[in-house]
Amino acid sequence: MKIFAPLLLSGALVLALSHCSAAATDGEAAMSLDGPWKFTIDPSAVASPDAAGWDTVTVPGNWDTLPAYSTHKGKGWYYRVFKVPADWKGRHIRLKFDAVYHDAEVTLNGTVLGRHEGGYTPFEFDVTGALNYGGENTVTVCADNTTRRGAWWHWGGISRSVSLIANNDARIVWQHIRTEPDLKTGSAKVFVKYKLANAGDRPARVSVAGSASTVAPAGTSVRMLEPTATVPAVQSTVPARSEAVVETSFVIPKARLWHFDHPNLYVLASRLTADGKTLHAKSDRFGVRTVEFKSDGLYLNGELIRVPGFNRVSDSNEAGNTEPDALVRKDVDMMKQAGAVFARLMHYPQAPNLLDYMDEKGMMLFAEIPVWGSDDANVMADNPLTKQWLAEMIERDYNHPCIIGWSPGNEIAKHYEYVRTMIDFVRKNLDPYRPAAYASNTAARANATPQNDPVTFSDVAFINTYSKNPDSFRKVSQTLRSRWPEKPVFYSEFGVAQIGGSLDALIPNGEQIWAAIASEPYVIGGALWTFNDYRSDFKGTPASGNREWGVVTVDRQPKAAYEQVRRLYSPVRSLAIAEGKIRIEPRAPSDIPSYTLRGYRLSWAAAAPDGTVKSRGTIPLPDIKPGDPVWETKLPDPGVSEVGLVTPGGYEVATSTK
Repeated sequence: MKIFAPLLLSGALVLALSHCSAAATDGEAAMSLDGPWKFTIDPSAVASPDAAGWDTVTVPGNWDTLPAYSTHKGKGWYYRVFKVPADWKGRHIRLKFDAVYHDAEVTLNGTVLGRHEGGYTPFEFDVTGALNYGGENTVTVCADNTTRRGAWWHWGGISRSVSLIANNDARIVWQHIRTEPDLKTGSAKVFVKYKLANAGDRPARVSVAGSASTVAPAGTSVRMLEPTATVPAVQSTVPARSEAVVETSFVIPKARLWHFDHPNLYVLASRLTADGKTLHAKSDRFGVRTVEFKSDGLYLNGELIRVPGFNRVSDSNEAGNTEPDALVRKDVDMMKQAGAVFARLMHYPQAPNLLDYMDEKGMMLFAEIPVWGSDDANVMADNPLTKQWLAEMIERDYNHPCIIGWSPGNEIAKHYEYVRTMIDFVRKNLDPYRPAAYASNTAARANATPQNDPVTFSDVAFINTYSKNPDSFRKVSQTLRSRWPEKPVFYSEFGVAQIGGSLDALIPNGEQIWAAIASEPYVIGGALWTFNDYRSDFKGTPASGNREWGVVTVDRQPKAAYEQVRRLYSPVRSLAIAEGKIRIEPRAPSDIPSYTLRGYRLSWAAAAPDGTVKSRGTIPLPDIKPGDPVWETKLPDPGVSEVGLVTPGGYEVATSTK
């Protein structure tokens, strides 16, 4: 990217800095640079931020959500003036960007700090020696969204938060938490790897220790409860201006397992100390669970399960791809209400708040970097850029229990050596414990073999298939099994075609396609493309400007397809009110979905003659396993007219009316 001229500072508007956060005892202070920034797409205005041609925009945000820049592709410049407290001098300061799409160049006080290419992962700069403490500072970001990634809209700009972070010489860069539960005894061994940094001029003799606590279930205020385990202290001498990795472990005697229906969470709070003084404190949530892909399917905490899901595009008319909390919660809740359990979700690293909510609500997913399509120039063996993206994603997202695997790309050509080297890099350098899989659209073709298709290197055979003919899905499954008999199959994308944007839109042959996917016992399940319609200018996009694959519109209005899929994804075959009873027909082991229902309940409502609800209540259910006989109970009230099957998380995943 071309370096632009230093900015003129005279008369510049000083934008207020958000309140500092983090107590001094934690060894870290942070100041948000979110909020109003100046913005222009006029390169001639860059050298003079007080000249005409500058607007005010909000960060995080995408310029494409604003009418004046709704179709702008190219460079946009962001500019802000801020003050740093004088008492921050002597600490080490980083300027952190959680994501900028797609190429970014950052200038501070007239000096170019550096560049980042990628669009979806965080990056930062050490700005300790470049700041004016107690006075004004200027930061400019040149963002360029020229690069297209996939068929979705390439929303431009600073799409995630920006912050200044102050630390002591020594700090905890990250703590990576891995668990090994013993499913027989109920205990769990927890392994912790700390990356420590010392920005000082002398070696730092430090100690790091901590404690693990349970977290209150989702739906209550998220808070730490009583500590359940102590993390033994580990000492290290971190050389000057260097980093070190240290490891320790501890045991949780009676571990609460994380499961999509029971998303139990823990928090690990660690402190880095020297001579009895806290230098830095860090807390991260984690979950205790086992995930195994075997030839006969997916095992979660020792149980063989078959599961459905959705792909979802980070897209909104109002918010672009910035993922505000309200949208994240709405989408995840709607997917869970429709029975979604497992997906690859999307072709790039997801927003941290989305992953947090999936941890809390229970959803399993593979996380992927944005390498997509037959013409992606990044498809080359040992590509350092895609290795960087994998490292940025995995280092940030390692502790999320919702992430059960990693993916280096989707539907690419000449992919064998690229996928081999990327998966090898992940296993050897980043995370040897989680599975890895590449989403292929070629593995079932006539010319694909284990010697030329990278499903060979995947722990599970991910396949993307679209067809109006249900038999096509059955044949794809059988072909994959014949070529890779040791690998279970998951339809990382399945569908027919765009179904249209109207609210009465249905998926043609949806029921027959789902039955065909479920017909082969080694198929884990499938994720529909897609949950939502999304903005695009890719070939084949309708006049609406949205690709209309979704079961909800771009504005999240449910189509008829939403209820169609909700019925297909129901964890029971049927729920009915008949002959004075409520009857539940469980799923068979050969169905998708198929898993044990633990902690479920029935909600019911009884109507008065005038149609109003006269009484309502709930009925706890016993554990119901796939293949169990029909379960029934007498109506709690003769007037019961509606009953729902409710998950432990409060989602009504099946409904019946009289």
